[in-house]
Amino acid sequence: MKTTDTSNSDDFEEVADILDGLDLTHAERSQIEDRTAGLLALDACLKSLRVAAGIRQTDVARAMDVTKSAVSQLEARGMLEAKLSTLTRYFAGLGYQMEITLTPIDA
Repeated sequence: MKTTDTSNSDDFEEVADILDGLDLTHAERSQIEDRTAGLLALDACLKSLRVAAGIRQTDVARAMDVTKSAVSQLEARGMLEAKLSTLTRYFAGLGYQMEITLTPIDA
């Protein structure tokens, strides 16, 4: 079974509290926890990717033609709250091209 480090996530604890009140099988709960952890990790990766690339918020803001504050807000909100067009510009500012792949659920 896949394990995910969620020890520092208040959001994950909130989800876990909600799940405690539901009648779920172990497999169902594990699936929801894995998906939640994945979504939270996705949110956290904006800033992590920028920092790992050694790029300042100011530089991303200049590339996106927005303020540094707008970049900071985007990183704080995470990917799930952003428009695809905004994410495309953000990643371009980091030197990445964003691609979306659709895969059949049963694959």
